[in-house]
Amino acid sequence: MIASVQLPANRVPDHRTAPRRPARLRNGEPPPLTIIIPVYRDLAATRACIDSALNALACTPGSTIVVVDDASPEPDIKHLLNELAAEFRIRLLTNEHNLGFVGAVNRALGETGAGDVVLLNSDTIVPKYALQRLRSAVQATPRVGTATPLSNNGEYTSFPVPNRSNPLPAAGEIELLDELAGRANSGIAIDIPNGIGFCLYITRECLDAVRELSDDFYRGYLEDVDFCLRAAEAGFRNVCIPSVFVGHEGSRSFLGEKRSLVMRNLRVLEHRYRRYATDCAAFLLADPLRDCRAALELKLLTNQQVAIGPSVILCGSFAGRAIAIRRCRQLAAEDQHGVVVQIRSKGQRQLAAMFDPDGGAPQSIVLDVATPEGREALLKSLADLGIRSLEIAEPNRIPGACLAQLTQHFAYDLLITDTALATRAAVGSGVHPDWASLVAGARRVTAIDDHGAAFSEGVLGLQAVRLSDPPAPPALYPAASGPARLGLLVLHANAAEFRFIRALSDQLADADQDVEIIVLGSTLDDLKLMQRTNVIVTGDIVVDDVATLIEGHGITKLVLDIGKPAFGHPLVDALLATGLPIAVTEWSPTRPGRGRSTDLQLQPGFDADATIAAVRDWAVDDVLLQPDRRSGRHRRQVGTRLP
Repeated sequence: MIASVQLPANRVPDHRTAPRRPARLRNGEPPPLTIIIPVYRDLAATRACIDSALNALACTPGSTIVVVDDASPEPDIKHLLNELAAEFRIRLLTNEHNLGFVGAVNRALGETGAGDVVLLNSDTIVPKYALQRLRSAVQATPRVGTATPLSNNGEYTSFPVPNRSNPLPAAGEIELLDELAGRANSGIAIDIPNGIGFCLYITRECLDAVRELSDDFYRGYLEDVDFCLRAAEAGFRNVCIPSVFVGHEGSRSFLGEKRSLVMRNLRVLEHRYRRYATDCAAFLLADPLRDCRAALELKLLTNQQVAIGPSVILCGSFAGRAIAIRRCRQLAAEDQHGVVVQIRSKGQRQLAAMFDPDGGAPQSIVLDVATPEGREALLKSLADLGIRSLEIAEPNRIPGACLAQLTQHFAYDLLITDTALATRAAVGSGVHPDWASLVAGARRVTAIDDHGAAFSEGVLGLQAVRLSDPPAPPALYPAASGPARLGLLVLHANAAEFRFIRALSDQLADADQDVEIIVLGSTLDDLKLMQRTNVIVTGDIVVDDVATLIEGHGITKLVLDIGKPAFGHPLVDALLATGLPIAVTEWSPTRPGRGRSTDLQLQPGFDADATIAAVRDWAVDDVLLQPDRRSGRHRRQVGTRLP
């Protein structure tokens, strides 16, 4: 069966100016407010929603609740609604037949004669003062047609992660979030492409101009977007009021049907409003609600009282970020909590972004630590978190003034993730003098994997605490016949990686060897490399992609060191776990590697040309190249078994 959708004709935009409204009625009272709640299924969610709305009603003068029983099939819901109506706590409208969300709302709108309305989903939790403050904010903001609060599940207005269905907080947490939002974002209204229907405040002037919800949208998805876009065409603003927070469970009514309903209705929407997708993309890119989310997060930090705070992992690159997130996962396995602070350069600014990898707050706090004010704000935020430890990775990527202040105020560990602390990348070279005081002041030196621990011991001369459990036994891939297909891991997208790949590609081509290079990750110029006949670039990858890429490209060998290493990176461990032959640097003579005859052990201090030659011969001939200690040159050892 092929479904057919009749698309409504485009509407002609009405660019008239929206009328201004009086802040209050002649008698000084605020305009009436009607809360409309369509109900169909889910007794527990419905009861919680109506109870919260009734509590909010008591704090919102001139407000009433209209519940629409949209032919609910659940007798307990009918019983609950009839009881509330009999006690005159709600006004109840009962549909003999199910009209769907649009039909239920339009019936209620038709029987609401004056004042503003709030469309409220039956799976929301409304804090006590939310409706009162939402109305006050709308009254103080000119030309508003619709207003939407912050929510855990509110698309653009979601908190702490935008455009995600964050978990529904407990009732007490929702009250706290609403209270803190009121303190953090008072007097602010942010224009958004459209309001969100879970809690949509609509002014009477907007209703008079736009009328009802369109019945072109089947079963209650995107009709709120259509209403808001018609409001915008009529000259009204769609805003988010970030000083109000309302909880929203989400997707309880239609369960698994949501995707098909959204796709069907999206076709209608895109046909009618050709600029809508572009406007949404621009809004998501700009993210004008970020500062409001960050302000609420800062209030949360100062408000929370925890016996033991999180561990903070400080990093300065995207590779370091992945290692820091892995460290947080490791802490979670030990029933501890981790938060990442990643510092990145943006022009003259040094932005410290603080986030919880598990999706909790904070997510949006970004401070410019190039300024004294930003550094003080970071110190205060960490102090407010009550952190239990500070783990510093990539200290060379942390602005010096910021690093000095952090190490003066907090006890810290050093997490070895790269070779930055070494005088040079050679066995026994020791700690670079620039980092001697930092190392001396650390409580301990740590490493997530064996390679980081071996580097610390063999190169820095430091005993590192190994943090993670031993890796799981490798999932061995069967030996493949035919030419080698070489998987090269890239993690930094820098010039050194790009030059290595290009030079190896040239040498393999000059040697007329049928070896293909599969670049695992993104480089400085993927398109230029892809123009080479023996190079494929996968683009950005995650751990879950590894098995598919190995099998799909028929990769037979892996090169993990073609530039600056990233000790503890989850992609490195995922590739090691494949059991394929690897080329990797052996950092410590006292910590020998697996010693398989199929592996290539690169020695610390290899220059790029020597490493490329070693990898080339290993890929082509299954030979191991090792340095001749007497001559400093490399000698071929065909078929040698390492101890």
